[in-house]
Amino acid sequence: MDFLKLIRSFEDLLFELLCWLIYYPRTLWLVVRHPLRMIDYSNHEQTDADEDQYTDTLSPPLLLLITLALLHALELGLNTQHIQAHNAVGAMVVSSDQNLILWCSFVYGLLPLFAALHVVRRKGQPLERKYLRPPFFGQCYLVSAYALMVAIATMTAQHIGAWKWALGLSGAGFATLWYLWVQSMLFRTMLNMRPLRAWGGAILVFVAAFLTAILVSLLTIGR
Repeated sequence: MDFLKLIRSFEDLLFELLCWLIYYPRTLWLVVRHPLRMIDYSNHEQTDADEDQYTDTLSPPLLLLITLALLHALELGLNTQHIQAHNAVGAMVVSSDQNLILWCSFVYGLLPLFAALHVVRRKGQPLERKYLRPPFFGQCYLVSAYALMVAIATMTAQHIGAWKWALGLSGAGFATLWYLWVQSMLFRTMLNMRPLRAWGGAILVFVAAFLTAILVSLLTIGR
């Protein structure tokens, strides 16, 4: 009986992994093409039963995790990874690919966390997990596309001779403007904010998450 359960578990795992070949590019394309619509979709999915959630796409945190794993594999293939540890914690982080992917997921996860916190506070809701979870999940869709854009821009720039840093900064700047624009549009509709205040909220969330990410990087990886 235990052996049959093991076989069933392997069948389910294999099926799910192979389905990623379909649902990963599909979900990522939908996020890039219709980011606001996909965030609304994620919010709606959070109201369904667990077994009925994200049946035709990947869940937002899973999309972010797979994206960062693929980008890490691409960095290894192109030999563009230059993270160096300067303390014991940093050495543990960079000692394995799994640890590094999890660390990157935590750092990028600060963006959806701070955005979800902003939404909960603006709505006047209690600071409870059940209120943070829906906006956090939806924001993971947005951050997945943002992380992909930034990584492609920086990796492409590193393989170009002249003006590579200018190209990398331009690509990352474009990705950041796209992220802030989508975020401001989301705050306008979700929180009923005026355009200027929505842009201010988007910038505030981004700067707070960015500074926290720098602090976390300094504490873990070191200078």
